[in-house]
Parts: sequence; C-alpha cells; structure tokens
Amino acid sequence: MIARLVISPDINQIKEEINKTLILHSLREASLRGVNVNHPDVLYFQAGAKLGIAEARKIKEHLSLKPYSAKGIVIILEDASVMTPEAQNALLKTLEELAKEAILILGASSDANLLPTILSRCQIIRPATTDLAGLTQPTYEVYIKDLEKLLNSTVEERFQYIEKLKNREEFLRALIYYFRDILLQKITNGDAAAQYNVTKKEIKEFLKELLQAEQWVKQNVNIRAILEYLMLRMSKAS
Repeated sequence: MIARLVISPDINQIKEEINKTLILHSLREASLRGVNVNHPDVLYFQAGAKLGIAEARKIKEHLSLKPYSAKGIVIILEDASVMTPEAQNALLKTLEELAKEAILILGASSDANLLPTILSRCQIIRPATTDLAGLTQPTYEVYIKDLEKLLNSTVEERFQYIEKLKNREEFLRALIYYFRDILLQKITNGDAAAQYNVTKKEIKEFLKELLQAEQWVKQNVNIRAILEYLMLRMSKAS
C-alpha cells in the first residue's frame, strides 16, 4: 500500500483522516476518539514527538514485524513535518517497499518541511475546510431519521429526497458519519449491535464509495449526480 500524507493546518482534520483509514481496515481499536496507541500492531507518534534517525529505525523495525491481530502493521505520524532531513532520507526505501497490508499515515500542517522525494512517494490528501471534521454532531443528528427512512425507500423515493435537498454536501458528510458509526458498532459489538442488516464487508465497500464521492465533490463533479449514484449503491436495511 502507498503511504498517505494528510496535509492540513487543523490537527483534528488529520486525526479524522487517520480514523477513516483505520476504520476501513477494520482495526478493532479505531473509534471516533482515536486509536489505541498501545496496540501491538500500532506504532503511533503523536504531534510533538521527536522524529529523528532513532525514530526512523523504530519505524523500519516495526514494519519488519508480523501482525499480531490486525491485518497489517500500522504506523502513524501525526506531525511528520518535524522529521529531520536525515530521518526522511532514511525512510525513502521504506516508503518505496511498503508491504501491501501495511498502513503508513503521515500528517503535516504543510509540505514545506518535507523533502520532494518523500512527497513523491505518498498519496497526498488535502481535506477541504468543509470536510467531515466540520460537521457537528447536532447537525449530523438532523439527518438520522431521514437516513433510516431512506434505507427502506425505493430508488424513486431516494431520488425525490435528493432533488429536494437544500445542502447536499452536508448530507454527503452526514452519510459518511452515519455509515462509519454503523461500522464501528459492528466491529466493536458484533453484527447484532447495529440495526442495519448488512455485513461489515458491504458497509466497508459502501464507505469506500462515500469517501471516493468526497473526492469527486472536490473535483467539481455534480453533487446531485453523485448522491443519486450513492442512492443506487446503498443497500436496503432488510
């Protein structure tokens, strides 16, 4: 897997992107509040941590281990911009040869302090200021009843709802929030914990489509067309 570099001046947005990735990879400790940094498969450097040659060695050593319970080894640097040039150079080969199941996420407030060779080896994500992190819990809850109703609606009814929506981007973020919550319930408490009667695999696949839809919005694809596509792809509750 290619390493991901999340660039945002807002540390909460960086953490949000970290959570999205971890949830989609079914890391059991992932949650809305963060990840268990003491998990044996996780090497987590929080913002403010020193990142020099010694830490670069730790990263390479951690990647050489076999996973204990997760599907792959996980390494997270909340603020990779503090890495020394020597540490960055030491990780170049590691970035090139990242194992398929490994997850390496770098956060940074900007790319100013990162070497071009590091940037060229990462998938760069720049969350918009109106991304999911900007959707408050009360705003999200406004859509819950509508979403529950839509799960058992016909395609025509779903399209009619989308046509009448006033804030379609906000609804897309609510969709991501909603299905992420359902997946978390299923991962943490088992399938019986969530009312939505589909498998974890199906929810993960739909979440991937939702996250792709976010990228389409940033590329100025018609938001109504995106939501209508998602309504076609969204499984019924039963």
